Amino acid sequence: MTLSRTARLVFSLGILLLVPSFLAGQQKPPAAPASPKSAPADAQAKAYYHFTLAHVYEEMAQLYRRGEYQRQAIDEYKEALKYDPNSAILAVQLAEAYRRSGRVRDAVVEAKQVLSTDPDNVAAHRLLGHIYFETLGELGSDSQAQPTLRLAIEEFEHITRLAPGDTLALSNLARLYRMDNDPRGAEATLQKLLALEPVSEDGLSQLALLYSDQGDYPKAIALLKDAAAQSSSDKLLGALAYAYEQANDLDSAVQTYRRALEENGEDPELRRRLADLLVRADRLEEALVEYGALTVAEPDDAELQLRLSQIYRHQRRFAEAQAALARAKGLAPDSLEIGFNESLLYESQGDFRAALGVLSEMVARLTNAAGDYTPEQSRSRAIVLERLGSLHRQTEAFDDAVEVFRLLLPLGEEEAHRGYAQIIETQRQARRLEAAIATAQEALERFPEDSNLTLQLAALLADRGDFEPAVAAARNLLDNSPADRDVYLTLAQIYDRHQRYPEAEAAVAEAEKLSRPGAETEYIHFLRGALYERQEKYDRAEENFRRVLEMNPKSAVTLNYLGYMFADRNMKLDESVALIQRALDLDPYNGAYLDSLGWAYFRLGQLEKAEEYLVKALERLSRDPTIHDHLGDVYYQTGRLPLAEKAWERAREEWQRTPPPELDPQAFTRLEEKLQALKNRLAQESQKKAPK
Repeated sequence: MTLSRTARLVFSLGILLLVPSFLAGQQKPPAAPASPKSAPADAQAKAYYHFTLAHVYEEMAQLYRRGEYQRQAIDEYKEALKYDPNSAILAVQLAEAYRRSGRVRDAVVEAKQVLSTDPDNVAAHRLLGHIYFETLGELGSDSQAQPTLRLAIEEFEHITRLAPGDTLALSNLARLYRMDNDPRGAEATLQKLLALEPVSEDGLSQLALLYSDQGDYPKAIALLKDAAAQSSSDKLLGALAYAYEQANDLDSAVQTYRRALEENGEDPELRRRLADLLVRADRLEEALVEYGALTVAEPDDAELQLRLSQIYRHQRRFAEAQAALARAKGLAPDSLEIGFNESLLYESQGDFRAALGVLSEMVARLTNAAGDYTPEQSRSRAIVLERLGSLHRQTEAFDDAVEVFRLLLPLGEEEAHRGYAQIIETQRQARRLEAAIATAQEALERFPEDSNLTLQLAALLADRGDFEPAVAAARNLLDNSPADRDVYLTLAQIYDRHQRYPEAEAAVAEAEKLSRPGAETEYIHFLRGALYERQEKYDRAEENFRRVLEMNPKSAVTLNYLGYMFADRNMKLDESVALIQRALDLDPYNGAYLDSLGWAYFRLGQLEKAEEYLVKALERLSRDPTIHDHLGDVYYQTGRLPLAEKAWERAREEWQRTPPPELDPQAFTRLEEKLQALKNRLAQESQKKAPK
């Protein structure tokens, strides 16, 4: 006969509770003189009794999920320790019981007490290590997590020294080393793990991730391909697919995910990763199939409905996007991500007022009158505020944007950093240069060690014409670390604005040495292309822009820049239109791209289309002198001379508001000449029409 788990627990508890009365009912022999060992033996028996009872209560707490059983277990461990106060085993068990009941501080105190008398107690080190490890996931910023990370590393180093065959401890220690940006320590630890367990899926996966983190994708792929050849484990295949993703070999990644699903049966997590990857690979119809299959299995999953909505939005199938988003919202009405996507859906349709309304309503829901927020509430509020401020800036409501971004400043250090950076950028775009410099200085008084704020200030000083102080402020941050990449990029920007092109190219070359494959290298080629274009080295500029597009055919900024360069030089006009149209397909309401397409049509002589796109561009960027200049050219060519004069006068006003380093002297001179010639012509025509 076998007993169920519940029956076994009740039976065990009943036997334990009957022990005292059973013993009391037995006939005892005449009392003998107590031996010296009888008292310790009795204490040990009582300690064991309470220890066993504590275990039973813990089993019941786990089975019935009732906190009072866990509290009773703690009380029983304490009773056991009264009879055996020097027992490290009992002390560690009490500490574990504290941890399971959520009394983490008490657990730490108890475990440390054990280690004060028994420094090599592996169980106590394991307990502390797991507590610190678990706590890391609950901490917010890196600055908060760093002390706990160091404590966790110390504990797992103790464990692996005391128990070198503990593969779980080695695995956790490797993870901690990676979190601590110690790739050498992580690799050495993983090699120890694989020496003990050569086919460890966790060890192989972690080591491959480590190689990927370092940009050595071929090594990661080779490691996992060898392992996957011997095993069809979904974990290994998933890790291999991820390595292909990191190497930007998306087709191989898709094939590997499909193989994992074929060989291991239905795995929702793998299918989700495959669906996400298909979106990234722009294989949207295939992604719809995968997400559709997932929604059938999990109809109440709001995230799946949201992903469907995002795909439909990218395909500009707005009715279907709205329907899927409505389903997601019905399942998770308070989701920030769903709210964000609702605003993006409105943006995609050009309804910026509605998008602002959604975000404003979200901010209202996340605001309390007292103004005190938990860290989690602060993070959520900051995310929505930052998006709302950015949309205000995008619609040229600069005062509203600054007002919203200022609400980030009291929410915490990380949020204040971002808030200041956004305010500075908004003031720069609004051409309030002195205000931006003052904000940067205010921010640096609060955060004097913030290198990003220092770089922003350096760029602003360069805009004002303070070239030497700008260069000095940036160069002072160089410290032979990976962070030097951002410094060199800022220096390149400063040199470029002051037409110091050899120095700008040298700075880009230094930044390239510190750039990782992928987006960082892509940006280097783009920046180099822009530098060559401004030096009128058009062949070299085109070469670099095409290299970017080979790496990322969906780089909208590169498509636009190359297309505009062709249009401005009045060459390859059909390709120019095609390139810029691709950029607009990716970002339909970008004012700069709309201007580029209008200018390309102007060069083709399609003046009606040119005017259409240039007017749309000014709706997005009303202060851009180049767009006003281009529209003036259209008006002039179509014989609407007063409108041309007005457009060119506005262009001149906007050029005069431009910071000196951003002023294009040649464009301004051409504009002045066109405007003066037009004024002379209008004056002559006016004289001819005047009555004699």
